[in-house]
Amino acid sequence: MTTLLELSEGQSGFIHKLAMDRFLIQRLHAMGLKHGKKITVLRKARFKGPFHVMIDTTELMIREHEASLIHINTTPL
Repeated sequence: MTTLLELSEGQSGFIHKLAMDRFLIQRLHAMGLKHGKKITVLRKARFKGPFHVMIDTTELMIREHEASLIHINTTPL
């Protein structure tokens, strides 16, 4: 198991766990980041900038810190 931070541009994975406080988990759930969802890294900004990701048809920007707290499986759950 890896984290979203470790995926390269163009790689996908399935969300296994959100390892953060419940308030941030609730916010990310509202944006579609839920257990079992496929997430694709579209672009990583330089100099520790945000990650541009896609979940279903929704595109989001996620800070590097939050990306390090999203655990990913490369195979469907």
